[in-house]
Amino acid sequence: MAMTFSKKRNQASLAGDVAQQDGQQAAFEALFQAHWGRVVQVLARLVGDPDEAEDLAIDAFWRLYRQPPRQDQNLAGWLYRVATRLGLNALRARRRRQRYEESAGMDALHDDPPGNPAIMVEQAQERRQVRRVLSLMKPRAAQLLILRHSGMTYAEIAAALDVSPGSIGTLLARAEREFEERYLKASGSRRQEEEDASQ
Repeated sequence: MAMTFSKKRNQASLAGDVAQQDGQQAAFEALFQAHWGRVVQVLARLVGDPDEAEDLAIDAFWRLYRQPPRQDQNLAGWLYRVATRLGLNALRARRRRQRYEESAGMDALHDDPPGNPAIMVEQAQERRQVRRVLSLMKPRAAQLLILRHSGMTYAEIAAALDVSPGSIGTLLARAEREFEERYLKASGSRRQEEEDASQ
């Protein structure tokens, strides 16, 4: 009799574990459906490559699935923080960027041939410069700018970065100031290099 009770208890315990896993799976699926498009969009704006953005988004969701944050943390905020960190790490790791930039420039020329080539090259250089400056900034400042320019509200940014909503304006102003200073400095350096090369 004791053996039968023990078996039933183990089966009930196993059934409870399966039900709990099913509930976790359903919650993860709902979170995935709610945030996949936006996470990919944020990463695509950051890294400039939709395929790489999807790969990074998959990595972010995989991390969420394998090791979710503590129960008291905002899952969506955690997800956006991880995704933007992955994107920034991808930018930092792209020190051999020259081949990629040339390839992306050629693709842009082939994809949109009716445009003015000089303007297109200038726009591509500006995008590369923006990405380069973002990769040099502190992660939270870069994340603030990326999320804000991806269309997120102050409340959404605050939730994503786990900061007080009232501090977003100040933090964003600082990040914009830092970006502007770094961008102008980098642009001045680039102009000087171009002048030196033309002489």
